Amino acid sequence: RNISQRAKLYSHRVMGEGDALADEVTTTQNALSRALKLATQLPRGAADREETIRALESAQAVIRGNGPGGDLRRYVRAKRPSILTWVLGSAVDVVALRKDQTQRIRSEYHAFRSRSAWFMFLCAGALRAGLCHAAARSAIGDKVTLAPMFLVGVQLYMCWVLYFYVASALRESVLRMNGSAIRPWWIHHHYWAIATGMLLLSLPVDSPTFLRAIPVFLWWACLQGVVILVQNKFQSKRMYTRIALGSQSAMDVVAGEMSGGEDLLAVLYPLLFGLQGVQAWAGLLMIRQTFWAVLTLEGLLDWETKGSDLWGSRGFFFVGCLMLFMAVNNFLHTIDTIRNKRKRRIELRARSRSA
Repeated sequence: RNISQRAKLYSHRVMGEGDALADEVTTTQNALSRALKLATQLPRGAADREETIRALESAQAVIRGNGPGGDLRRYVRAKRPSILTWVLGSAVDVVALRKDQTQRIRSEYHAFRSRSAWFMFLCAGALRAGLCHAAARSAIGDKVTLAPMFLVGVQLYMCWVLYFYVASALRESVLRMNGSAIRPWWIHHHYWAIATGMLLLSLPVDSPTFLRAIPVFLWWACLQGVVILVQNKFQSKRMYTRIALGSQSAMDVVAGEMSGGEDLLAVLYPLLFGLQGVQAWAGLLMIRQTFWAVLTLEGLLDWETKGSDLWGSRGFFFVGCLMLFMAVNNFLHTIDTIRNKRKRRIELRARSRSA
């Protein structure tokens, strides 16, 4: 009974201190933001301007994880991402209070992305090679092409793709709840990718349009796996270095395969833009080859004519639209990331010269 009473008191104490700490962190964050905004509006020649800005930014860095208590933003009552409510419910708390737990969450996130990227690259590449080999054998009249086995493999791969994007959205939502500054689009991107995967799973694998378009999709998936591997390797190394130097929170990880860091510009950004270009090209190709299917009402109010391939063509038209939509938004958000980092770098250089 004494142990139970101690547990009750401990629970009440943790809840009370947690609520008080959340209010204090929120108030301090808002006060620092207002003070920093006012300080940056002072004339450049004003006395103590640079020292004040540096002190305020140092205080903000402590809030973001450079202090002994780790990232304090996780105590703030942040809005829960929708996927956490849909999957786990509104009563489940995913905020880790211990600093070592938050670092393990981030490390496991990077390990998950590395494993998934290797699987994505190898599996998509093997399936594409198998389908191309089957098409070549069919073209010379060989009856044993193994095409059905590879098409079943494509469907299993699409099931895994759904798992990957659902897991990525969940993990990044947990990171965001624990203080990570992940932009909402990188999580929303996973939702659109989930919709694309579900649409592909609903299409008939024996559709001529499916057989013609799926190798393009698998080729893009191979490139995506390579970009994730490169980005994850560089980002992990960069983050561990910055954490060791005390310049960034452990939870500020990059989200999705479409954003990068300032020091990755020379290597990663060209890969990102290349991947986005291939994604847009694949989407436009699918739209151009299948737009005719959405211009007719056949198959909407009655059964489609046998052999018309309207189902497969309409499906890939919408797949192409989704891929083009994601490519454009990924490009715009990557450009915005570059612009913000460049603006920040210019401000730091100007401040160092004036100091």
